Amino acid sequence: MNKKAPLRPRSLTPLLASSVAVLLAACGGSDKDTAPPSRVAMDVVRTAGGEVRAVDRLGMRSYFAIPFAAPPVGERRWQAPAPAQPWTTTLAATKSAAPCLQTSASPFRLSGDSEDCLYLDVHAPTGLGPFPVMVNLHGGAFNTGGASVYADPSPLVTKGVIVVNVAYRLGAMGFLAHPTLAQDGAAGNYGIMDQQAALKWVQDNIVQFAGDKNNVTVFGESAGGFSVMTHLASPGSKGLFNKAMIQSGNYGNDRQLSAAQMGAVSQSIVDTAINAATAAGVTGINCAPGAVTAACLRSLPEPVIRTYLANAISTALPIMVPSVDGKVLPKSVKATFAAGENIKVPTVNGTNEDEYALYIAINEAGRRAAASNFDPANTSFSLPAAGYAPTIAGLTAGTGIDVNVVIANFYPLSNYGSNPATQPSLAASALATDLGFSCPALRTSQRIAAQGSPVYMYEFRDQTALPTVGVANGKYYLSFPQGAAHSYDLQYLYNLGDLGNEERRALQAAMTRYWSNFAKTGNPNSGGSVPAEWPAFTTTDNRVLGLDVASGGGVKALTTFDAAHQCSSAWSRIVAF
Repeated sequence: MNKKAPLRPRSLTPLLASSVAVLLAACGGSDKDTAPPSRVAMDVVRTAGGEVRAVDRLGMRSYFAIPFAAPPVGERRWQAPAPAQPWTTTLAATKSAAPCLQTSASPFRLSGDSEDCLYLDVHAPTGLGPFPVMVNLHGGAFNTGGASVYADPSPLVTKGVIVVNVAYRLGAMGFLAHPTLAQDGAAGNYGIMDQQAALKWVQDNIVQFAGDKNNVTVFGESAGGFSVMTHLASPGSKGLFNKAMIQSGNYGNDRQLSAAQMGAVSQSIVDTAINAATAAGVTGINCAPGAVTAACLRSLPEPVIRTYLANAISTALPIMVPSVDGKVLPKSVKATFAAGENIKVPTVNGTNEDEYALYIAINEAGRRAAASNFDPANTSFSLPAAGYAPTIAGLTAGTGIDVNVVIANFYPLSNYGSNPATQPSLAASALATDLGFSCPALRTSQRIAAQGSPVYMYEFRDQTALPTVGVANGKYYLSFPQGAAHSYDLQYLYNLGDLGNEERRALQAAMTRYWSNFAKTGNPNSGGSVPAEWPAFTTTDNRVLGLDVASGGGVKALTTFDAAHQCSSAWSRIVAF
């Protein structure tokens, strides 16, 4: 089947993109039965820990760098988050706190990272509340990212919602599960515990910011979206959030390691890091490979943590998702949903039309950077035809798929335009998008709908979305257009830069209205005017809302998602959920 060839973006500016969980602590007895108080978010707000001062912005008050847990350093490394210590001087930060330690070579990693990173930002409207609360868990493959990326959520906040941006431990610090770290029989998933601590902070404090703690939506993109899936599957999260929004987060439903597998991998990661650091002459290491204790791990010098442990986990786990630790996650996300044991709340679930184009673009950009060649007319850096099948073989390893059959029957190069130089990039992007994102998202929506919970599904389709990768000095230098690639929807929810034209600004207005309506009412059509009715997803018609600029088809309901992504033909067995 022919997939439409993406259009080249019409204007280009660099934008930062990267890619939630909301837990409402069930305390206060009858709080959920009483109307929340009417409040205004003041310049100075007293939280349970102390006072925080706002930065007044146009239509929004922002409270930056509020500690929701104690710094996870020293003896608190690889421990469940501890309560933050109260403070006596009013906090008056004007920007987000340092991001958590970044543990990959991703182009989206943030600078100035730190182990002392468990802080959140609250962005509140200036009017009279109570306001619905949207808690955002950032993306970044559980390795990179932070709250600072989302520091201007004014497109959402000015529509009458509070946005809380949460940091959480990443990579080795957030998900290592060495057996010696086990507490209560479980190790790992510290980053998810951080999210839970932040969401409990919201329950205890958000009313002081004019928020409604009984109306909290957990949302996030990429790893943030998979975090939402994790909380929907975690028994400890039951009753702690009211609604969920999953953006491009269905990429790891069947990739979660068991506790035993994650324990073995973690042992190997630690031994590899210690050996490498010792060989490099790093001093102060009190651990011997194969004889590691929790105490010696927690005493590792920062260079071992920052460089060697980070590198080892990135290499061993190129796709990182929370493991089945037996505590936070007794079962995998997939098994939990299949058993009907997931938390059932109104849900928005969506994906982007060209998700995997971002990763094809990153690879080409890397090759061009190594050669210092940024001429898009030079296509020698693009994925070659000979690299197409091996790329797909790597993505489908262990599935039993015959790559040559899949390519010949469903994704032949001839379906992807007339330029042989760009066909492999476009074909690999389409195949990997369908297999890794679109079809798993469809199956998740079908599962939720079959359980009787309201679910609304979307596809972000803007082929003119401004790219993050492949831009230098305002010019696009890659050989192929990325279209609606992974994370390129974020610029429509947050103010990441100038969108460039009225078409995109209109799409931003539509998307933020749907998002804020859902946060307010559980129905994206109720709460404010929308350009088109977003039909609830059902197992009988599988309707999906297409989100596009006017020249690309506009915002409208689609019935072609399954066929366009070949979910019932090419991938019926692989992505069954």
